[in-house]
Amino acid sequence: MKFRFALAGIFAAIFLGGAAHAQTGNGFPLLPPVPHTGQLQNQPNVTHFWFIAAGDNRPAAAGLPQPRTPSQIFKDAQRFKPAFFLWSGDIVYGHEVHRKKLQEQYKEFFGIAQLGKVPVFNSPGNHEMDTMQRTASGKVETPDAQLQALYLEFLKFPANAPPYGAFDYGNSRFLAVDTEEVASASPTPTPSPTAGSSNGRTVTLDPGCVSQLQFDLLSQDLEANQARAHIFVFMHHPIMPARSSSALNPPNATALQALFKKYPNVSYVIAAHEHLYYNATGATLAPSDRQDPSAQGPSYLVSGGAGAPLDNCPGGAGSNCGSFNHYLAFEVDQATVKVQVIQVPSSTEEKPQSE
Repeated sequence: MKFRFALAGIFAAIFLGGAAHAQTGNGFPLLPPVPHTGQLQNQPNVTHFWFIAAGDNRPAAAGLPQPRTPSQIFKDAQRFKPAFFLWSGDIVYGHEVHRKKLQEQYKEFFGIAQLGKVPVFNSPGNHEMDTMQRTASGKVETPDAQLQALYLEFLKFPANAPPYGAFDYGNSRFLAVDTEEVASASPTPTPSPTAGSSNGRTVTLDPGCVSQLQFDLLSQDLEANQARAHIFVFMHHPIMPARSSSALNPPNATALQALFKKYPNVSYVIAAHEHLYYNATGATLAPSDRQDPSAQGPSYLVSGGAGAPLDNCPGGAGSNCGSFNHYLAFEVDQATVKVQVIQVPSSTEEKPQSE
């Protein structure tokens, strides 16, 4: 059964009041950084700073070590002297409820993330949150509550905290949306699965899910932070992907896109999931500079080139898509935001997969 939002309910939810959150007021709770990467000290008066965004560094298969690319990214990005890193998920191979294996995978990534020398913040991906089960016809990916619980434990979230959250830095706010929630029967039915293939076998992929509760808190957060110069959103499943089959389930994507457009200080929406780079709202690889607030809505970028096996850009994607390992360097300078797409060398296991 498809997951649907009634449009009237969506826009009503934006304006409905809610109980004040203990950590950040109306809206998202405080997002903790990846363990062992340090705590972020907000500098409220700062209007000029850099931060780095990337995602999808997970190994090519279960049991393999992390590729070299995430280490390269954390080291190379030091030249920008970033205040922090945003990561859009798939930090481990995961896909299996096995405590010891997962703990080792997370420990390996935490060690690599320390190379960044500043706090790293993650928005979880399907490899952290979904199991992959083999069936007679192929493999089926399914959101799993046990994997979510282990993610929250290993990343040291506070008790009873959700996997999403927010933090402030300088003149800006940063929101990590969890697109991998376990849907409840009501009022959030399970989204329709997405069909794919791997080595000739059918793979039924989870298209992601954002619950009504998370949507309502996100709405409250945007409403409460209209005075911020910029709001940056990062998530795993993209709203505007290079391939339509990679998108967050359509009702959620439509609702979120409409919500973000209502707030002219929502600057960039950064996603991953596709193992490539895609400037969804631009005609070239390089994103245009932004001046916020903007009535044009946010810029949408897919940045999934942090080490997982690369995807080829789909036919017709144009000059705004690239299949290469990379990260994004953001420069915030008062009302202006500039982005650089920084390529890093690919190792053998990170070459594009065949179609």
